[in-house]
Amino acid sequence: MSIAPQPASPTKDTAMLTARVDRELLAAFDAVAEGRGGRSALLRTVLQQSLKHVADAPRIAPRADSPSNRVNLRFTDVETAVLDHRAAQRGVDRAGWIKALVRRHLALKAGVDDGLRDAVAPIRMQLTRIGRNLNQAMKAGNAAMMADSGLQIDRELRRIADMREEINEQIEALAAALRGETAFWEVAD
Repeated sequence: MSIAPQPASPTKDTAMLTARVDRELLAAFDAVAEGRGGRSALLRTVLQQSLKHVADAPRIAPRADSPSNRVNLRFTDVETAVLDHRAAQRGVDRAGWIKALVRRHLALKAGVDDGLRDAVAPIRMQLTRIGRNLNQAMKAGNAAMMADSGLQIDRELRRIADMREEINEQIEALAAALRGETAFWEVAD
C-alpha cells in the first residue's frame, strides 16, 4: 500500500487536530511517518482509514453550543499562581475563571456564574441590613440632637453617614456584579 503525501499548506477547508501522546509513542509514530509525508500526512491517512472501518457506526452530532475554537496562553509562574488563587476564590478551575473573565469582558454572557452569585448574594443582603440599621441610628441621632441641643453628637452622625455612603457604594458594586456588568471584572493597568 502506498501512501500519497497530502498537501502541507493549510487551506480554509482544513482544521487542526492536537493530541498529547507519550514520547515513546510519538518516536515510534515519527519513525513510521518518515518517508510517508511526515506526521501530518500519516495522521490524515490513519484517520481516513479508521473512519472507513467504522463507517456503519452511529454518529453523534456535536453540541450546537459547544466551543470549538482554542486559544493558547502562556503565563509566568507568578501569574499562574495568581490565576489559581483567584480561581480558587471563585470556586472554579483556572480555565473556567479565565473563560469567565474573557466572556464578561466581551459581554457575551449576561449573567454571573453561579459560584460567584452564591458567594455574593448573602454579602449584599447583609450589607443591606447594616445600611438599614445605620439609617435607623441616623434618625435616632438626629431626633436626639433636636431634643437636646447640648449633645455633641454631630461628629458621630457624620461618621455614621460616611459609613452609610460607603456601604451603599459596596451594595451597588455587588448588585452590578450580580447583573453581570463588565465593570466588575475590570482591573487597573
